[in-house]
Amino acid sequence: MAAAMLLLGGLLTTPVLAASGGSTTGAAPAQKASRLLLVDRTAAAKIKHVFVIVQEGHSFDNYFGTFPGVVGVSRQTSIPINPKDVAAGAVTAHQLTSVRTAPLDNSVGSAVAAMDGGAMNGFVAAQASHAANGPLSMGYYTAQEIPYYWSLARHYVLADNFFSSTLGGSVANHQFLVAAQSWIPAPPGTAKLPSVPTIFNNLDQARVSWGYFVAQYAAHLARGQVASLEPQVPILGLGNVAGVRADAAKIHDLKRLYSELANGGLPAVSYVVQPGNTEHAPSNIARGQVTTVGLVNSIMRSRYWKSSAIFLTWSDWGGWYDGVAPPVVGTVHYGFRVPLLIVSPYAKRGAILSQTADFSSILKFIERVYGLPPLTARDQNATDLMSAFAFQSAARSPSPVTLGTLPPIAVSHGSIAIVLLAYGLPVAVFLVLLAYATGLWGPEPRRLPGWLKL
Repeated sequence: MAAAMLLLGGLLTTPVLAASGGSTTGAAPAQKASRLLLVDRTAAAKIKHVFVIVQEGHSFDNYFGTFPGVVGVSRQTSIPINPKDVAAGAVTAHQLTSVRTAPLDNSVGSAVAAMDGGAMNGFVAAQASHAANGPLSMGYYTAQEIPYYWSLARHYVLADNFFSSTLGGSVANHQFLVAAQSWIPAPPGTAKLPSVPTIFNNLDQARVSWGYFVAQYAAHLARGQVASLEPQVPILGLGNVAGVRADAAKIHDLKRLYSELANGGLPAVSYVVQPGNTEHAPSNIARGQVTTVGLVNSIMRSRYWKSSAIFLTWSDWGGWYDGVAPPVVGTVHYGFRVPLLIVSPYAKRGAILSQTADFSSILKFIERVYGLPPLTARDQNATDLMSAFAFQSAARSPSPVTLGTLPPIAVSHGSIAIVLLAYGLPVAVFLVLLAYATGLWGPEPRRLPGWLKL
């Protein structure tokens, strides 16, 4: 019997892509999964803590298309301005010169037009049809602009055949990241929230701890703006998670994660999102890079490093070019490729993972480590990402990224300039007004008042 289960487990972990598309109109998946447990005992013996860190809005080619050894993009890559009129000219892929850009359209309609039946040559036209900057979509970043992400890729695993789970934007893909399916969110003010089975419900049933850590969650809670976080935190709109008091208490401000890394109490599975700092244009990717890699560094320096697996990914394509056509799964397409970095003391060193996978594969990994049943046919039939690891090897020491001076392009257009403008200018104005009011500066300077003396 044990041998039969091992054989069955091996068959189900092969890259089978015959799953259903998942529901987009309700809570039930189009094709239910079996209730078989797929436990990888070797992985489970080594991995006790899983981190899923989700940023937004960048295709694989946009961030890592020129990384050595990947299937990517080059300066010779070009697509027509209008696929229906090749004589109108073409746009060539080009390195971006700013870490802040205008936003692009990432809707389902734009994704379908960009894919152009698999030709992958409609990106410029798709953006132009939405009054966006079509040629901008062919831009890409390099180690000059995102050196910290590239450093992680050099030391750990970069997946170059990893796809978002569904065509279009981030909302449905955030849902796939927790449920292996998507659904239509309930309208604001709905009394009875929908129930969709999630990875967190299965973790609860298996008595495995979890936490969902959200940047600025406490501030949103204080202002009564929690509902605005639902696109990045889809469980906030589910009655079977946020509607359960014990589970709602597991949604925390990101500051708590740092505290638990330092002081203990970390759950087995941690999801992390940073609303307002997601890197989705026009957000500043330099600032997003610093905060995200800073979190990875904190995990590396914590007591939990030797038992951790970190999955850092981006929820959607953001309107940016990618040259690999999404595979068909069931009756629908995956979304476009997005970056996935796998960081762990057991991750292969500087490896490119070219196995076909999507967000359901991250769920599959969690299920195989903690002995959970699959949620839908999507995660049941997904690859499990285990080939990114070398569990037979001893845990290796961490390689924290040195967060030093950002390159000039990031300084001039990125986070430092924004910080100076946002904080330095108001402070300067305040000091000038204070000096004028107290007579230290102005037409008739006066002595410093006693209440201001140190």
